[in-house]
Amino acid sequence: MIIKKDKSIIQNYFEDNSGVGGSNADFVAVVETEDDIPSFLSEMSKTNTPVTVAGALTGNTASGLAFGGAILSLEKLNKISEIERVDDSNAVIAVQSGAKTNDIKLKAYSAGWMYPPDPTEKNASIGGNISTNASGGRGFKFGVTRDYVKALKVVFSDGSISFVERGKYFADGNGAITFDTNKGKKCIMLPSYHLPVIKNAAGYYNYTKADLVDVFIGSEGTICVIVEAVLKLIPHFKEVFGGIVFFEKRNDAYEFVNKIKTISKKTKEGCLKNSISAMSLEYFDKNALLLIRNDYPIIPENIEAGIMFEQDVYEDNQEVLTEKWVKVIESSNIDLEKIWFAFTVEEQEKFRIFRHRIPERVNEMVKKNKVPKVGTDFAVPEGKLLEIIDFCDREFAKAGVFNLTFGHIGENHLHANIVATSKGEYEKCRQVYANIAGKVVELGGTVSAEHGIGKLKHIFLEKMLGEEGFKEMAKFKKSFDESGILGQDNIFPKKYVLL
Repeated sequence: MIIKKDKSIIQNYFEDNSGVGGSNADFVAVVETEDDIPSFLSEMSKTNTPVTVAGALTGNTASGLAFGGAILSLEKLNKISEIERVDDSNAVIAVQSGAKTNDIKLKAYSAGWMYPPDPTEKNASIGGNISTNASGGRGFKFGVTRDYVKALKVVFSDGSISFVERGKYFADGNGAITFDTNKGKKCIMLPSYHLPVIKNAAGYYNYTKADLVDVFIGSEGTICVIVEAVLKLIPHFKEVFGGIVFFEKRNDAYEFVNKIKTISKKTKEGCLKNSISAMSLEYFDKNALLLIRNDYPIIPENIEAGIMFEQDVYEDNQEVLTEKWVKVIESSNIDLEKIWFAFTVEEQEKFRIFRHRIPERVNEMVKKNKVPKVGTDFAVPEGKLLEIIDFCDREFAKAGVFNLTFGHIGENHLHANIVATSKGEYEKCRQVYANIAGKVVELGGTVSAEHGIGKLKHIFLEKMLGEEGFKEMAKFKKSFDESGILGQDNIFPKKYVLL
């Protein structure tokens, strides 16, 4: 293990994409092998030294930023094993938590396989993705990180180690789970609060008969250190095509999306081969498009919204599927001149760059203003999206703050970015977000669907789970991390652990 203390050398560990300032640590411990971790955590527990786990530091909620104590960097744990074929439809790959998600995807692709989760940040580590249950643009068809984690190797703050395979340990009817470690058995009791049954990355996983693997996913470095994962791979598509459709009326964009979602659902239920099955459905509002219009003159003037769609192709039927899409587009009275099509993987990559350019521009603004980003990560149940978008518009108008919205409309999961230029405006933006969070919860939604809570969104999670929920989470955390040193202030305020 490499210990770094020189402040000028470790300064880069104090920044991520959240824009949060003031991060600090006494030292950084850079792990060289997995064997370094148990003894280090055991020693930190004995001295009650807070430990913040850091990977690629690409997060948006400051969960990887330390405020005192030690930083445990997993950047060197980046090994990616050879792919093991299970059958024609499945393969697995073992990876260390510091491996870049994009490197995993490229290795799978080179062998004809695909790791489907597709987070925007290509430099993110797989450990970070697992810690927040990340998803990305293709979640509409392929789901989230949780759906592809077969096993995890984790280390607890007492130095014990457990290799947990999916399907081995489940919660009983009371929410209790007993499992093995190299130092004996651990017994835990899941919190009893209720989480929405939609895409969710807020709070510890506690659904009925929860698999222990799922409990660790989305735990944001608060109950263990994830050092290794076994991931599921599926066959890669042969071809891909898609388009970005520009709309002069925003409601026309919503109607188009609903039509595609309905067709895609029928395709899946009927296992139909020559029918529309959207891989992704992404939304961009007017302000998001204006932000990048100088980069993309192809964006027409007087546009209120854009929808990006992707269709994956596994057989020699791309022409048939393209015709199906064109018919739906024409039946929706969409001007074909207001569509940017892509018919190859290379052309489709330009779409992905287009989609990623928006958060990149927002992050540039945040760094320039030196004020933390206020970005929603909400998802709502089916049928509630228009209501929450209209609510957001009213809040933005009342506050008079710059905003833009984009995201995964196929899953009713959008990112409304509210960009402050001063500390005073930042507080106003936070209040707008709090109002939105309250409405999201009222509609049965979640305040975080993929980025987690981190250190920035306690107040919003409290609207979902209340103070009692925080107390339950603190008790649950200490059943894994008795000393309370891991990921302090992530998910809920650290004061509840110290009570």
